[in-house]
Amino acid sequence: VPSVVRGSFVVKFWTAPAMSATINHEGTDQPLPVEVRERPTAHTSIYKAGQLVYDGAAASDESAAAARAAASMEPGTSLNQMLAWGIANSSPEELERRAAAGATAPSQLDQEVLDMLLGQPAVASMRAALGKLDAEGIAAGAGATEAALAALEELEYYCEDVDLAVDFAKIGGLRAALLVLGAPPAAAEGGADDSTAASADGHLPEMRPPDAELAEAACGVVAAGAQNNPPFQQACIALRTHRALLALLVATGEAAAPVPLQRKALLALSAIARGSAEAAAAVLVQPAALPCFGRLAASGDAKLRRRALQFLLALLRDYALSAEAFRPHVTPAALVAAATPPADAETAAAALHVAIALSGDAAFRRAFAGAGGGALTAAPDEEEVAALLQQLLPRLTSD
Repeated sequence: VPSVVRGSFVVKFWTAPAMSATINHEGTDQPLPVEVRERPTAHTSIYKAGQLVYDGAAASDESAAAARAAASMEPGTSLNQMLAWGIANSSPEELERRAAAGATAPSQLDQEVLDMLLGQPAVASMRAALGKLDAEGIAAGAGATEAALAALEELEYYCEDVDLAVDFAKIGGLRAALLVLGAPPAAAEGGADDSTAASADGHLPEMRPPDAELAEAACGVVAAGAQNNPPFQQACIALRTHRALLALLVATGEAAAPVPLQRKALLALSAIARGSAEAAAAVLVQPAALPCFGRLAASGDAKLRRRALQFLLALLRDYALSAEAFRPHVTPAALVAAATPPADAETAAAALHVAIALSGDAAFRRAFAGAGGGALTAAPDEEEVAALLQQLLPRLTSD
C-alpha cells in the first residue's frame, strides 16, 4: 500500500487489484463471460396473474409464435395492452363503412366509460351530472328538479378548478347551462341562427328559464368557471353566454327575473368580463349594457346594488370602460344613496370609488354635491370610506 507523508500525517492510498478473468469453481479455474448474449424473445416465459401460461425455456420457435398469437387475442389488463389490442384487432375498412353509414355516436354512458379508462374520473362525473340536466327530465317533476339541482351544485364544485372548468366547456357544459338558463335551443347550440348573435339593433334572446332555482344554480356554475380563467371566458363569448346573462338582467316589469337570479346572473357576467379585455368589450358593446348597469347600481336590493357597483368599478379600473361613456347612465343621487348609512362599508366604498372616477366632470360634481354628497360621513371603523371621502369632498368644493 503506497503512502505519502504530509506534515505530521501519513496518508495511505489503497489500490484495487486487477480483476481476474477467471473464477475458481470446485477447485478449477473457469473463464468469466466477456459478453452478454440475449436469447430470442420467443423463448421468454409468459405469466398471467402469477400463473405460467407459456414456458419459453422449453419451447420451440413454432410453439412460441403460436403462444404469442393466442396471447394477442386477449385485451390484457393495462391501458397500453388494451390500446395495442384494439389497434391490432380493428378493421379500417369496417370503421370507414360505419362512418359512411352514419353510425350512432357514443352514448352518454360510453363517454363516461371512456373517461374512466383514460384516467379522467372527474370528467366522467361531470358528464354524468350533465346527463341530469335534460329539459324533459326537469319538466317531469320535483324529483327530477332536485336531481338536477344536486348535479349543478356538483358541477360548480368541479368548475372551481381551472382545468376542470375548461374540460366542462369542452364536453358541452356551457350549452347545457344555457338551456337551463332558458336560452332558445338554437342559441344553446351556437348555430348560424343563434338568436344571441350580435346584430345591428342589439337584439337580445328571449330567456325563459324552466325553473328559476335551477337557472340560479347554472349561473353559479358559469361564475365559478369564468373566475380568472381566460379559456373559459373565451368559450363563454363564443357561445354568447354573456348575451344570455345580460338578457336576464335587462328584463323589467312582469318579465323581470327574480332578484336572486339577477344576483347570480350579474355575478356570472362579471366573472366573464373581469380580467379579459376581449370579454369586457363584448359585454360593453351591447347597447343595453350600460343603461342596465346604471339601473342595477341604483337597485333597492343591497346585494344586487353592491355587485353592480363593484363590477362597474372593476371595468373602470381595467380601462375597459371610460368615465365619459358611463357618466350619462348613472345618477349622482344613486351613488350618494349607496354611500349613505346604513349602507355597508363595501357598497359605500365601491360607490365612492365610482364617484371619484366620474368626478372629472364639473356638472357631475355639482349634481353629486346637490344630492347630499357633501354631507357624507364615515363610521369610526370604516377607514377606507373615510379615506375616500377625504379624497372626494375637496373636489366638490373646488368649483
